[in-house]
This record gives sequence, C-alpha cells and structure tokens, in this order.
Amino acid sequence: MEDRYAERPWRKLQDLVCLPETLTYPEMTYTAFHLYEPAKKYPDNLAVVYMDYEMTFRELKEHVDRFATALSDMGIKKGDVVATVMVSSVQFVIADLAIPRIGAIHAPMSILDSVEDLAAKFRLVRPKMVICVHTNVEDKDVLNKVKEATVEVGIKDIILTKAEDYSLNPPVHEAEEGVTWFTDLINKYPPNPPDVDIDVKKDTAMVIFTGGTTGTPKACMYPHFSLIGTAVNTSGTLLPPYFNDLLEGLNRVIIPLPMFHILGHHGAIPQLSHGWTILLQKNPRDYKEYIRLVKKYHPSLNIGVPTQFMQLAREDGAEDLGLTGISSGAPLHDDTSKQFSEKTKSAIGQVYGPTEVGGTATLVALADLALPSFGNYEAVGKAFHIIDKIIKLPGLLKLLRALLMTIGPDRLGKVTSRLTRMGASKTNKEERPGKRNIASSIGIVNVDCDIKIIDLDSGEKIPISRVVKEGLRGELWVKGPGRMSGFWPEPGSGIDEEGFVETGDVATVDETGHVYIVDRVKDMALVSGFNVYTSEIDKILQSYPGVDEVATIGIPDPEKPGSENIKVFIVPLPEYRGKIKEGDIIDYLKGKVAPYAVPKYVEFRKKDELPRTTAGVDKISKRVLRKQEIEKQKK
Repeated sequence: MEDRYAERPWRKLQDLVCLPETLTYPEMTYTAFHLYEPAKKYPDNLAVVYMDYEMTFRELKEHVDRFATALSDMGIKKGDVVATVMVSSVQFVIADLAIPRIGAIHAPMSILDSVEDLAAKFRLVRPKMVICVHTNVEDKDVLNKVKEATVEVGIKDIILTKAEDYSLNPPVHEAEEGVTWFTDLINKYPPNPPDVDIDVKKDTAMVIFTGGTTGTPKACMYPHFSLIGTAVNTSGTLLPPYFNDLLEGLNRVIIPLPMFHILGHHGAIPQLSHGWTILLQKNPRDYKEYIRLVKKYHPSLNIGVPTQFMQLAREDGAEDLGLTGISSGAPLHDDTSKQFSEKTKSAIGQVYGPTEVGGTATLVALADLALPSFGNYEAVGKAFHIIDKIIKLPGLLKLLRALLMTIGPDRLGKVTSRLTRMGASKTNKEERPGKRNIASSIGIVNVDCDIKIIDLDSGEKIPISRVVKEGLRGELWVKGPGRMSGFWPEPGSGIDEEGFVETGDVATVDETGHVYIVDRVKDMALVSGFNVYTSEIDKILQSYPGVDEVATIGIPDPEKPGSENIKVFIVPLPEYRGKIKEGDIIDYLKGKVAPYAVPKYVEFRKKDELPRTTAGVDKISKRVLRKQEIEKQKK
C-alpha cells in the first residue's frame, strides 16, 4: 500500500491537529475582506493601536472611505499605481486599504531607500502619486528624498503626513510647498468612494519589491485574490477552523516591523480580517515601547525578526511576557529561540516564504507548539481529535463563543498569556523527538502550499521521499495561494510551468516533515571543490560566549583560481570587545565543521560597521560584504 505521507510527510502533523486538506478562499476584493466584513461584525472593536491612539473598525472604515474618495477626486483611476514611503502607522493602514478600494495599485517602498533607489522604483512602476511621511530620523529626511526622486521621474502629486498625525497629540502642520496634507483630505472628503468593477483574480491590488535571487529589485504583482489567499492560508494552517471561529474578534497581535516590507505588511493587515487588533510601532527597535504595549494590551501573538527576539532576550522588563513569537526574514538560531523562550516565558516558531509567494509557504506546526504540554505526538493527536469531536456537538461552539465574547479580548489576552507561560516553562525542559532540533526548522509546509527540491548539480527534481531518506539537500521552490501573478509588468514571469517560484535557498526535509534552510545558494562558498554552507558556521558561532552577530562569507582565493577562502565577521557584545581572539574562534570551529570549512580569516567589527539590508529586515548583507572584500583584494 502506498504511503500517503511519502511525498508529503508534513501532512501527518496536520492530520494530528485536524487541519483540513484544503481551505476555502472567498472571492471578494482586498478591502472588503480585510475591512468591510470585520467592520460589519465588530464595528466597536479596536482595529489599530499606534502611539496610544486607538482606532475602532468603524472609524477605520470611515477614514479609508474618505481617503479613497479623495484619491478618486484627485484623478486616481483603476490600474493606476500609488506609491507610499511611510513608517508603520495608522496612515499606512488607511492608504493600504483605500488604494485598492478604487481599483488602484498600492506600491509600498522603504523609508530607508536612497534617492537613487526610489527613483529606480518609480521608473519601474510609474506611480501617478506618492504618499510619504515627513520625517523618519532627521527633519524632512523622507520628504526631501521623495521630492528629489519625483522630480527626476516627473511625478507631480505628493500627499504628506507626519507619523504623529494619528496620535494623542497630533502636530500642527506648517505650510509645505508642493504637497497636500493627508489629514486635510480626510477632513475634506465624505466617505463615499465610487464603486469600481474589479476582477479579484486578475486585477492587481499591490506590488511589493524584492531583491529576489539576483539582488536587483523587482516588483511582485498580487491580485486581490492572492492577498486574501495569504490571510486564509496562514491562519488556516496555524489553527484548526474551530479555533479561528472561537477567536474571531477576540485576539490582539503586535507587529513591531516596517509595513513596507512583506513580513510587516502580511503580518499585520490579514489580522484585521478576523476582527483582531494590530499593535504598531514607528520604531521597530524601541524595545521598551514594545514591552509597554505587550503589558498594556496583552497580545497573544508577536510577528518579528530574529534580531528583535535576540534583543528581547536581553532586555530588562521582558520577563514573563507570555506570548507566541513568529519569526521570519532570517534564520532563527537555536540559542536565540531558547533564550527568548526562557526570558519571556513565551513560545516561538518560524514562518517562511519569499516575497514572490506572499511571504508564507511554511509555518511552525501547531503540533510542535502543543508538544511540550502533551509529551509526544501521539498524545497531541489524541487530544486534538477528542477536542474536534466535542466541539462538533450541537450548539457547543456557539455556547463557547458566547462565553468568550463575555470575557472580551483584554481578559482573554491575560488568560492566554498565563497559559503560554505555563507551556513555555515545559518547553525548556522537554526533550523533543527527532534527529534535528525542530525549533531551528522553518516549520512544515502550509495547507494548500507545495514545495519541490531541485538538485544543485543536475537541476533535476528530487522526490521528497528521497530527500528525507537520504538526507539530501537542494534548492527550494515553493507555490501556494498567496503567490504573485508575476513580476511587474508581465503576468507569469518568475513562475515555472508547475506554478512554483525559485527561492534561492538550499533546504532539506526530515522524516516528520519539518523543512530546514541550510543556506542561500549565493551564500554558499566553494572551497577546493567542496560546498561550504556559511549559514551553518553562523549558527555554530552564534552560541559562542559573547557573540552578538555573525556573518560568514567566501572570498576568492588568489592562490587557487575558482576556489574560495572562508572569512568570518564577528560582532561581539560590548562587554566582550577585545576579549574574543581570532584563534579562539578558529579553535572552537575545529571538529565542529569539516577541515576545509574552518575559516582562514576572522575579523571583529562593531554592529554599525557592517552593511545591512534596507528591505526592512534587520540583518547583515552578505552580498554587500562579499563585494566589499573583493574590492579590497583588487587594491
């Protein structure tokens, strides 16, 4: 008898917790799904909290409709692109929902982009208008960049806002030549946007930029239906249907991330579709503000990047936060996971997916989050199947739902936090099954998503059963309901004949269906004919005492053309500067990696001396670092 799990080993863990084989994806517009539907059900629920300013779903809908009316009156039509260069804020949320409401296309761009970067993106997607924040760090720094870039490409309309415009103390606006203030439009226009005929499966609602596997920014196009696909797919993979039904309108999520990045955007906006509250921060590195928000609003879920979880593990006041952390954007090292969980008494797992597939293709398994409380997978399965049978008793779900509604999101958040703290204390003591530490996996493949592993040498697809049995590695390709329709402006571009997109990541799969990222294809080094996975060296050194950050790269070996030497860059914690020596690092790695993978060079740097990515995920840019080292060799 054929093993139904052979090519989909991850399905076994989904069956344990009674996840459906497939999910239902509503055919409606982006704005209707994420705003209009929840606003009907939960008009007085908090939708967004920002700088202590609280906005309900009713208020959010009114402001979105007013802004959509303004955009239409200013000449924005179906198919026009409207760019935003903004911090995470209420204004971003309003613009994000208003632009597709009238059939236009939202193109969020990074506040960290240079004038040249912005101009290049403007030239690519040709926006008719730009909405930007006045200031990020220095007075008018964002506005000045946008003005210069728009002049370069001939964009005339700029809508301006200050981050504090939606706060308890909104500023008075000074006169600013050549711009229209965001809040003036909200005050001027009624909430009566025109109806627009939208084909939700074909019409693009958003483009999000990615460096892709080439390092050259491209714009991924998302129809309305794909953006809904991401929301439904993620929640439907994390929790069984009855849990999502029970928690409708009752949960809060904190997203201390820039919303111009797919992780921040897709981490925040989909939560609104459940009637949940999203807690936003202007500054993703303000950890004291993060802790204050968690203690005030009691969110059950935190979506962030590894550097944030690493810092929270060191932050005073972060004890006993009791939430579930979902990490993405870069590898989550075992030590970071353990330290965050122990310090904050929280659970943590990973979500993974390139921009091209909507930011999610794999996700931490619910069975793994439940494992510490039950001891083994068999017990997890029995418990969830019993719950599934009980919850289907006539009238019970409705009764439980009524009970939770009387409790409310604030008290429910406190109860959830207490339960999470109890579970996290067990997580630190339980020995988890399997040959690998599953905390370092990127989770299991989502419901309705699929992956394939391509041999790096032959380019042939490797059966998943062989990958599992023989421990093989190859390049990961993914597909799912949140996938882009193609790179701007060509539908179908960047997608193979089976519907998969290339990730540029080297991966493997274990016998329980967990997927592990080994390295980036372009980050692999070639030493004397052997592949060296630099991320594995990073992972080992991350546990060395006193190490804050690590970046391992391959640089050309001048004595062996076609071969490389391994070089490691170490950022020590401040109190360890000057105490860790090059020989210490090399000796530590001997015996832990193959002889050819031992670094030839070790260099110590301060955090601000290393190039970092500008896409919104705070990590060291190995691509730029390698380029710098090659330039040094030429001198």
